[in-house]
Amino acid sequence: MTALHMSRLTLRRDSSAVAPLIDVLRPRATGEQMNLDHKLLWTVMPEAIRAGRETVGEDSGGRTSAFLWRRDSGSDRFYLLGPRPETNSPFFDVETKPFEPVLAAGDRLAFDLRVNATVNRRIAVDAAGKAVRQRCDIAMDLMAREKKRLGGGENWYGENRERLAEEAAREWFARQGEANGFAVAALALDGYRTQTMPRGRGRPARFGVLDLKGIVTVIDPVAFTRRLAAGFGRAKAFGCGLMLIRRIS
Repeated sequence: MTALHMSRLTLRRDSSAVAPLIDVLRPRATGEQMNLDHKLLWTVMPEAIRAGRETVGEDSGGRTSAFLWRRDSGSDRFYLLGPRPETNSPFFDVETKPFEPVLAAGDRLAFDLRVNATVNRRIAVDAAGKAVRQRCDIAMDLMAREKKRLGGGENWYGENRERLAEEAAREWFARQGEANGFAVAALALDGYRTQTMPRGRGRPARFGVLDLKGIVTVIDPVAFTRRLAAGFGRAKAFGCGLMLIRRIS
């Protein structure tokens, strides 16, 4: 399995390769931007990864992801966790180092996580009596259940959206900690939005994006490091799942 590196990539806006494309690289729709960013980051992957001859980390469901990434809000800087990127990119200035976090039980870490968090709900039963299940955004799932329980007018979702999104995030993240070797010391919802992604001629894909910040305490360094490498949640191709951490006293 390919060794992981943590990299910081900065778009070379003034380079001869980027300057003529700058308008193309900045589409107005955020979904198109995420899709384009992902394709652009693929250009720094080693040839063996692009060709599928080598693999990278595997998550708990057995799925592989070539790399985790996110764009720094409001900038041309990207963070990437994956194979060591090509450093001769015409598009990026690349800074990289091996991903070798040295963690111990009791360490306190500040974190920043953009995540598509879902729950697998039974939504129906088919003719054979088998449950039909669907992945649901945790915030919308909680909002739908609470509205059904409490009722509410036409403005109910707008009035309760942020509060219930944060409640759903707290419950989900606490479960992540229990399963992955950390405890949640503090958590704040920095933003929640529903993202629309174009899908050729089919219906656009829609998914929820939570921006979470806070503090975690490491309980099991091995389990926590494994989850950092695999990423959190889904929609990892579109800039979700990479947890950025820094040690605090």
